[in-house]
Amino acid sequence: MSDDLTLVKNHKLNMYFFLAMALVLLVIAFVSTEPTLLFEGLRQIYSIPCQLFTDFVAVGGFGATLVNVALVMLFELGIIHFSKATITGPSLAALLTTAGFAFFGTSLFNMIPIVLGVVAYSRIEKIPLRTLLLQAFMGSAIGPLVNFIAYGIGLDLSTSLPLAMLIGFLVGLIIPALSSSFLRFHNGYNLYNIGFTCGIIGLVLVAIFQLNGIDVEPLSILDTEHRTQLILLVLAISLGLLFFGMILNKGNLREYPKLLESSGRLLSDYVVTFGSGLTLINMGIMGLLSLAFVLLLRGPVNGPIVGAMLTIAGFGALGKHPRNCLSVMLGSTIACYFHKDFTSSSAIVTILFGTTLAPIAGRYGVFAGLIAGYLHIAVVGHILPLHGGINLYNNGFSGGFVAAVMVPLIEVGRNVIERSKKDVQTRISENEQHR
Repeated sequence: MSDDLTLVKNHKLNMYFFLAMALVLLVIAFVSTEPTLLFEGLRQIYSIPCQLFTDFVAVGGFGATLVNVALVMLFELGIIHFSKATITGPSLAALLTTAGFAFFGTSLFNMIPIVLGVVAYSRIEKIPLRTLLLQAFMGSAIGPLVNFIAYGIGLDLSTSLPLAMLIGFLVGLIIPALSSSFLRFHNGYNLYNIGFTCGIIGLVLVAIFQLNGIDVEPLSILDTEHRTQLILLVLAISLGLLFFGMILNKGNLREYPKLLESSGRLLSDYVVTFGSGLTLINMGIMGLLSLAFVLLLRGPVNGPIVGAMLTIAGFGALGKHPRNCLSVMLGSTIACYFHKDFTSSSAIVTILFGTTLAPIAGRYGVFAGLIAGYLHIAVVGHILPLHGGINLYNNGFSGGFVAAVMVPLIEVGRNVIERSKKDVQTRISENEQHR
């Protein structure tokens, strides 16, 4: 377990590492793309509806997307600094997850009003903002709502823009309270709890839109031209996490088997439990594992798939590791193999994000993980139309329902088995006494 002094020291190093990552992304963007094209691409990213799946690489270009990713990371690092927070597992998970979703749906434009809403909640409830960073950053899951209101409902911009900012702010204001409540719904066995929360919010808002004659439809805009660049980017980030973790941990992997034994159930903060070094090593391994999986299937590599891989790497700090993810991925892959085109973008994205249910495998074993992955594929396709794609964490929404159904049934089954064993032992003991 990390002591406070070590956490503070590693916090500064983590800040420098992610700051360097953001700056490198900016350098790559400006070297690879003319500045005028960058700004035009960024304008396009900010000014369109961006429901699932809107690949920003296809919309604004590779360079502009990297700028968007870097700006999101720098914005979050600034909030971490000024809120005087210490980077722990939730912060690391949120940083990489939102960086991943900045490839397909998250931007400063739709993120800022939501974060401001969480800030207002912290002031109203007199709760330090540093304890709400996970909700603030990952609340951007519902960022497409802001874009849709601003650009998708047909109002004049002088009306739609303020309305979009206001609605985004109000959604941010209610996310912390709702996320705490919904955590009990799945009992921490769905890692993307904010995704479940935003799914419920999105469901209600889309129902209101439809009641007023406004349809919200999922999109499918996918890049097909930057596979090699995106593979190299994920590889570089994953190796960077791995090597930086090895440096912090001085190459010590003795505690890694203990990390692999953890269930991963929320909130499994690996930074606090195992230290920053080993956590970053696990994050790097998870990034490489997800990349290897995509390459093994020979599937496409685009913005949404990069987002899924970076999310898996991010949650290597907050519950995911190879032992509890592989069986869930295998269960999802089996379901897709028999019922879908398992090499399509939508299938691969769903398989990767299905690891939101990794704690089920971590707690109840490989067979439970296989079933969880299989059920996730069955449920997730029916969930997307409910929120029209304005909740980017659609798999977190689906995962909440799967976990809520599976975990109680597993517990009941285990209790029945335990009672049966006790009854048998009691009968054996009674028979021996009668002899």
